[in-house]
Amino acid sequence: MSKKWWYLLLVSAWMIPGLVERDPWKADEAYTYGLVLHMSETGDWVVPQLGGEPFMQKPPVFFATATVATKLFGGLVGFTTAARTANVIFLALTLWALWKASEELNGQGTGCSATILFMGCVIYLHTAHMLQTDVSLVAGFALAFYGAALALSRPVPGGIWLGTGIGIAFMSKGLLGPGLLGISLLATMVLFPPWRQPRVFAALGIAFVASLPWLLIWPLALLKRDQELFNQWFLDNNLGRFLGAERVGRPNLLGLDGSRYWFITALPWYTWPAFPLLCVAAWKERARILREPVFQFCLMTLLVVAGILTVSRNGRELYGLPLLVPASVLGARGIRHLNGAWMDWWRRGVLALFGTAVILAWVAWAAQLNGWIPGFVSFLQGKLPGYTPTFHPAAVAAALVATVLWFWWMLRQPRQEAANVAVNWTAGPVIAYLLAMSIWLPAIESNMSYRHLAGWKGHLPPAGECVASYNLGEPQRAMFHYYNGLKTERHEIGRGTNCNWFLSVADARNPEPDRDPGSGWTLMFQDVHSRKELFRLYRRN
Repeated sequence: MSKKWWYLLLVSAWMIPGLVERDPWKADEAYTYGLVLHMSETGDWVVPQLGGEPFMQKPPVFFATATVATKLFGGLVGFTTAARTANVIFLALTLWALWKASEELNGQGTGCSATILFMGCVIYLHTAHMLQTDVSLVAGFALAFYGAALALSRPVPGGIWLGTGIGIAFMSKGLLGPGLLGISLLATMVLFPPWRQPRVFAALGIAFVASLPWLLIWPLALLKRDQELFNQWFLDNNLGRFLGAERVGRPNLLGLDGSRYWFITALPWYTWPAFPLLCVAAWKERARILREPVFQFCLMTLLVVAGILTVSRNGRELYGLPLLVPASVLGARGIRHLNGAWMDWWRRGVLALFGTAVILAWVAWAAQLNGWIPGFVSFLQGKLPGYTPTFHPAAVAAALVATVLWFWWMLRQPRQEAANVAVNWTAGPVIAYLLAMSIWLPAIESNMSYRHLAGWKGHLPPAGECVASYNLGEPQRAMFHYYNGLKTERHEIGRGTNCNWFLSVADARNPEPDRDPGSGWTLMFQDVHSRKELFRLYRRN
């Protein structure tokens, strides 16, 4: 089999498991499905809504892409799998842009290594398979990064890709992506003369024009629709998240408010396995580190992104995912400096680490299926109440084939090549995730899915009845809509006071704060999920 087919096989094994044949999962993916469902039902592309309320945290490009996918493929593969076609589109764009950026900055033959290193970044492996806007944000950042790299030699296509990438990033999560890349590029231009030549400025002008449709059409449509919703999006969820709500003169409407002081110190593990390889490249080429555009742009982007996220007033680990783009490009440069002994040691270490994990996954799966280790089975049932081990022939066959291929590759590589360093590592997390998404998928679904809410159909009031809710989070509101068509009126914000039905959720281990509606109400139904979430439905007498 040629290298091209091996590469496509690895990409498929990385991309497809986790995208098909499963329910929406907690937490971000669940509410994203609620937004896609609303857009699919109403055709409203301007104001995303969750459970009947405007949801202004993010612009709608990812939701719109997933909605179009459900219209095109929903009848063939089902709503959930069709929506995740959006992931396939943006992941493919990301890999293509990374490949081209590495070949532009590092030279021909490095694009494959850069994309494989990116796929091997464990921090992104799970997120890449979730229906959430970070997937399109990374794709936009990668396209813009490629456009900036291309600006040094071909300003016209470079400017087009730079502007398009900025636009996609902006329409994914607002100012975060464009701000991170724009400040990184500006700092690079200020410090390094090669980035101040006329063709780079020409590319910036073209990028400005190319980005205008992305930057203007939706915000202007939102402003025309409702100025307060525009303020919620722009002030609260863009400026407020970075500067702090008090800095923009708005009440703190955000659930999380704090600094991420650890982004710079987290670079070694956050960008693993690219980080040690980019360190190798920086050390081996230290005499040229300030003269090579690849070092200038990649290192400056890493430092700027980590620095900005460090001083931000509000952040999550997900916000640092753009770091993987420059780290992978620069890491691909470090691979060619490795010697045969180091590559062999790397392969043996990866084989020992992930080989042990693969064997344990199969042994544990067989044990819980056949009851071989009673203590382990009891432990599993305690953690996953309601889970029943099941045997799915197709999933088991796919996992078995993948396992055999992985061991064959790790044990029988015909010769050591520098490119195999990236492949050897990436194949490890890929086989581990593939097993999780095949033979262990039913166990994971029992804890991560809200499918149990489908059992509420016979207990909920008829369609059109008003139902007030208390303490339902965004994922839960979205999943009641998804499984039952129910949109509740949230009691926390003063709505639903005249409703005859009341739905609450509390911690099943401490149910007191579930806001019992008091006298005059009858408990009609209750349900406990994963021994954590206690749902109660009341009816006014």
